[in-house]
Amino acid sequence: MKSFLLSSLLALTAAFACGQVKQPTLEEAAAKRWSEMHSDRIAADADGTGITLSDIRKQIDPIVGQIRAGTKTDAEFDKALGTAAEETLKSITERQLVIAEFHASTAKLPSSYIDADIEETIRRDFNGDRNRFVASLRAAGTTPLAYRKFIEDRIIFEYMVGQIRKAAWDVNPGKIQEYYDKNKADFVRKEQVKLRQITLTQGAAEKPEETAARAAAWSDALRHPEKIPATLERYKVGGKKIVGTPGFADVAARISTDDFASKGGDAGWRNLEDLNETVTAKLKTLKVGEISDPLKFDVGSSPIYVIVSREAERPKGYAPVSDPEVMAEIEGKVRQIGMKIAIQAWIDDLRSKHHVQLR
Repeated sequence: MKSFLLSSLLALTAAFACGQVKQPTLEEAAAKRWSEMHSDRIAADADGTGITLSDIRKQIDPIVGQIRAGTKTDAEFDKALGTAAEETLKSITERQLVIAEFHASTAKLPSSYIDADIEETIRRDFNGDRNRFVASLRAAGTTPLAYRKFIEDRIIFEYMVGQIRKAAWDVNPGKIQEYYDKNKADFVRKEQVKLRQITLTQGAAEKPEETAARAAAWSDALRHPEKIPATLERYKVGGKKIVGTPGFADVAARISTDDFASKGGDAGWRNLEDLNETVTAKLKTLKVGEISDPLKFDVGSSPIYVIVSREAERPKGYAPVSDPEVMAEIEGKVRQIGMKIAIQAWIDDLRSKHHVQLR
């Protein structure tokens, strides 16, 4: 199969060469090989459904340029193109087996599902114009009936694979611990801090010394929350009424000018050594819950002041498996591995149940 697909699908480069400056001799040779083939061929049969070279070409055509750019020699390009062809054929074959398994069952796909999908495409991509939709199909060399079959197969495939994924979705604590024990080195952390920050920039009508005084006033108010309401009023800061004792997050959401403002200044967990040197030095002097004085940064012609709050800390070492972030990461990885294994086992079972012939 490999040599057949390779010699056949090198024809893709002929299309790639057209419309561009003359390419190396590989493209010329590929075009010649294609002309020698005379016509399309069936590369495989999956449970009675023929898979043609043109089916494979449709999927490889868009990436020929990428494959060419990623190889240095004609031989490398030749090999990469052949590999892409084999992988594509395998993918199409497996897809057909999944669809065949659906049709072999008692399940039926309601036509309304297909109708709804097509109508959504017409609405979204063609502004509701069915004639434009049909014209686009003709331009692509297909028909409404063929497109409907394509949509039907896609819905069936997604449904069938979704059922297998759903069955493999659950991850028990034992699997999480097993993954952690085998991959503990992946969960080594540097010294980290969880921080919030407020960034203050100079106002259009402010003098530098006024900006410095405003930053100092806010730092003082944040250290003494009872002063926050008066400071909000002093600087005419609006916003939704604060219920209860105002805190750092309330102020950050109203006055900070950085990207963390919408999160109440929450910058999340950060490696201490990765932060700005000035910020790192200041954080090292703060205890959890303490707030810094304004840190001045000269950016361009106007100063910027940053006030930071040390919310929590993590020592250097292994992150425990009980850590919510670690557990979430492992759950995702274990789930991904489990679904991959389940789907492959399912595909292997389908291959034993349905007929596949490579030609």
